[in-house]
Amino acid sequence: MNQQAVSLQIEGSNNRRYLIPDMEYDYDNKDVRFWTKHFMTEAQKRNVFTNINTIIEYKRSHIAAEAVAAAWYDFARHVPNFITRAVSQTDDPERQHYLIQIAYDELGGRDKEFIHSKLFLEAIDEIGVKAAHNLSTSSIREILSVLDQTLANTKSQYGIVGLLLSFEIIAEENIETLFRGLCHCDDCADVLSATPFFKIHRADETEHIRHSVAGFLRFCRTETQREEFKRSFDDGIDFWHRFWDQIARLITLESALNAAATNTTVAVQQAHRTRVADLPKTATDVDNALCAG
Repeated sequence: MNQQAVSLQIEGSNNRRYLIPDMEYDYDNKDVRFWTKHFMTEAQKRNVFTNINTIIEYKRSHIAAEAVAAAWYDFARHVPNFITRAVSQTDDPERQHYLIQIAYDELGGRDKEFIHSKLFLEAIDEIGVKAAHNLSTSSIREILSVLDQTLANTKSQYGIVGLLLSFEIIAEENIETLFRGLCHCDDCADVLSATPFFKIHRADETEHIRHSVAGFLRFCRTETQREEFKRSFDDGIDFWHRFWDQIARLITLESALNAAATNTTVAVQQAHRTRVADLPKTATDVDNALCAG
């Protein structure tokens, strides 16, 4: 994807891009500001990123980057399906109209070249990382299955709004955590930052958050509605905790497996060199060995 296309996609990010026009709950709306801060604070209490940040700092490697990449790619492919199912569980066309916008954005909006999962593969290719099938693939899919079950058990219309807001409220930190996890060497940062995937996400996540908070304000007005919203919001933050903790475990496990395989290879090579060193070097050595036998 060329630079001009990227510039067009994120054009106006400094002018506050909107998924759809919203004159009521815009960026300057005091309730949007208040509740955005409130929900971010609530999410921060759960310490979602504590374990993954520690692992990324101490186990930076190509192996770690590929574990992160495989998990995120599965997640990125899952997101539009998940949001679409969530929207289908609501029965109000206006609510559906607002909630579906982020899925549409994830799928590239009006341009299939901007499908986010596709942009992600292009980004990691720039740094020599593959989203290969490995331990990450099956275990992260299990985490996603738990998320799907949470959605299936969410019978409240307001709970759906809460679950979808939890997907976005820590989006900016999610992207930066992903970025650090992929940077397996010092040269990666500038390369990744220049990719359409990270340019677009760093420009757009603020709007995804505003749009989702606007959904809360627009559709969850009574105390009961907000209680139902909050329960599902907490369930969604729990998903992020499990997601990043699982990636931290996978990095640790795959790093250990790689180290064990490397040690085995070194031991085999050393044993081979020892056997070669013990072989007779000359005809006289051969005769002596035969006589000794």
